[in-house]
Amino acid sequence: MKIVVKDEQATKQLAIKIAPFLQPNGCLLLEGDLAAGKTTFTKYLLAALGVREPVTSPSFIIMNQYTTPNNILVNHMDCYRLLELAHTEDWAMYFDYFPNSINIIEWPSLISKYLTDQYEIIKITISIESNQERIFTIKTNNMALQDALGKEG
Repeated sequence: MKIVVKDEQATKQLAIKIAPFLQPNGCLLLEGDLAAGKTTFTKYLLAALGVREPVTSPSFIIMNQYTTPNNILVNHMDCYRLLELAHTEDWAMYFDYFPNSINIIEWPSLISKYLTDQYEIIKITISIESNQERIFTIKTNNMALQDALGKEG
């Protein structure tokens, strides 16, 4: 499903629509070029989940953690720096935090193949069309999410 997002306000509205479908043991995989808006989208997702603390890019520290008002742990991970690591054991420790958490993973290509069936996967690829406009390509087998987004795509 492809959704054209014209500006940042539309990005926020899309995040608000998707947020209720992010549940513990779920992984939202975010792909896109540098500056495509992955962290901006995540900021709006976390706000929709009730997180009130500032959301920052985890590029340098690899993973930030937040807690929703319902005490659900949200892991916001950026795997870009992990792409240069040669051995799985150099980054596999991050999986210890994934169970019973909502996991938002930027640059997921390295670790996505290691995600087991215990995780519901939503994959979003963000493509830059212009300075403001983006195309969100969403792949999920969550029928309720597909229905909720059906009017958009």
